[in-house]
Order: sequence, then C-alpha cells, then structure tokens
Amino acid sequence: MRPRSANEWRSFWHHGGEERLEALLRDVWQPLRDAPADACRPQAERVALLLGSAAPDRALASELGRIRADLGADADPAADAEAAGRISAWFRSQA
Repeated sequence: MRPRSANEWRSFWHHGGEERLEALLRDVWQPLRDAPADACRPQAERVALLLGSAAPDRALASELGRIRADLGADADPAADAEAAGRISAWFRSQA
C-alpha cells in the first residue's frame, strides 16, 4: 500500500478516520479497551502516524508495545502483534 498524500491523510483523518481508529483500538487492543477518550486519542495519533506512512506491521506492533509500557500494562508481544495485524488490515481496507 502506498502512503497517502498529506491531503488524503488529512481528509481521511478529519472525516471520521480518527474516531474509527480510536474505536478499533478499543475493540482489538486490551490496554485501551476501557480508557477514557482523552487517554485514547493521543495513542491513536501515535498509531495513525505509522499507518499514514505505510509502516510494516512489526513497527506498529512495536509501537503498541511502547504504548502498553507507557500505560503501565504488562508486556504482551503476541497480543500487540495480533492487534497490529488487525489495525493494518482495517486501514488497508479504507483505501
């Protein structure tokens, strides 16, 4: 998948992409499942930066691991990798 242009990305993000990504993160990744919106939004932005640049799933999983650590959750690389794959697949389906 090619990276989106800056204009494509802004349009996607501001026309529902942000909310859909936050909802997906809550659905597929335990550390944000019950987090308040103000805690979820910055994490979604971190993930979005990787998605927008077409980073591989392993980079996304690594970032989820860093976010998990920042949130004080126990390490779970397998869950992070699974969530990364689901998030990536969702993002590719949005193109």
